[in-house]
Parts: sequence; structure tokens; C-alpha cells
Amino acid sequence: MSQRTAVLLIDPLNDFLHPDGQLFPLIKPSLEASNSLEHIKELVAGARDARIPIFYGLHQITKDGTYSGWNHMNASQVKIKQNVAFSERFGGQILKELEPQPSNGDVVVSRHWNSSSFSNTDLEYQLRQHDITHVVLAGLATNTCVESTARAAREIGFHVTLITDATAAFSIELKNAAVNLIWPVIADQLLTTEQWVSSFSKGRI
Repeated sequence: MSQRTAVLLIDPLNDFLHPDGQLFPLIKPSLEASNSLEHIKELVAGARDARIPIFYGLHQITKDGTYSGWNHMNASQVKIKQNVAFSERFGGQILKELEPQPSNGDVVVSRHWNSSSFSNTDLEYQLRQHDITHVVLAGLATNTCVESTARAAREIGFHVTLITDATAAFSIELKNAAVNLIWPVIADQLLTTEQWVSSFSKGRI
């Protein structure tokens, strides 16, 4: 079973998770309420102990000219451009403790422009190439990129597990609304980090 399972780690980027990140002050209350960063680290460590590959779904880097000539930008893209969020030098880079390990079979897929890590990327192609059937999602932000990626995964036939305490949003209320009201409808399984990691020995991953 484990060979057919992958973690989808969504946007573990400096702008969200590093104290110097542009978006960190906004997401900090939700991160702290769920101890989310520590749970993400535990999830990554557990996956690697079990030799489960981690596929990284990351937002597009923002640099000079990224949105030049764009005539149909949505509100999120306008804010990203104005604030130079997810910059090439720092904000758009993966937090150091969470960087991929090729020796574990980790894969960094092409970067998404909006919320879903499947839209305009090679994520599905990469998962099919690795014979993945079950995806386990964690990361940022709960009610946008994680949720959108989970919805897309289910629509195209993947079994979806969402990790409830390894995620955060721009408010505690948004995070709780997503996890308690929306996620049960779009996922096959909701688990805490501890529940998922402890399931390895029981053959239920």
C-alpha cells in the first residue's frame, strides 16, 4: 500500500512559515493555534521513515516581469504582484527544514498560478508516472490551495486524505470552517498527523 501513497505538501514556503515571511504575520495565529508547523515537520519525518514520497505543490515565483502583459489577473494575483509575495530570493523558497530529499523519491512539480496544484502543472502526470493512487494533503493555506488541490485530486480519481492539524489559514475561523465543515465533504479520510503516522504499522496508509 505504501508504494501507492504520496504526501502532497502544499506551499511550505518562507512567506508563510518563516518569521520574516511577508504572509507569516497574517497566518501566525492559525499556525500557533494548531501547532501546525511542528505537525508538518512530524508529517514529513513520518513519511520519510516509511519511505513515502513527498510531492511539493508550490506557488509560482514572483520576479521582475512575472505578470508583465497580463490582462486577466485575478484579485489574488494582483495582491501577489503588488506585494511581491513568493519572491525568487526568499519568500517563494521552501522553508529549510522542509526541503525535498531526492533520495526519498520526493518530487517538486511545476508551480501553480492560482490555488490548485493540479491546474496548469504536471502534478497529475507525475503522480501517474509513480503509480500513486492515494494522496495525503497538508500545508498552506487550509481553505484555498490545500482545499482546491484536494477537490481536484478527488475529481480525477485519487483517494484523498486530509491532515487536519498540519495546515493553517489566514484566520483561525477560516481554518476551522474548512476543516470542520468543508473537508469532510471533499475527502475520503480526515486524520491528525499522529493518527496518520501511527497508521503505518497497521497497514492503513
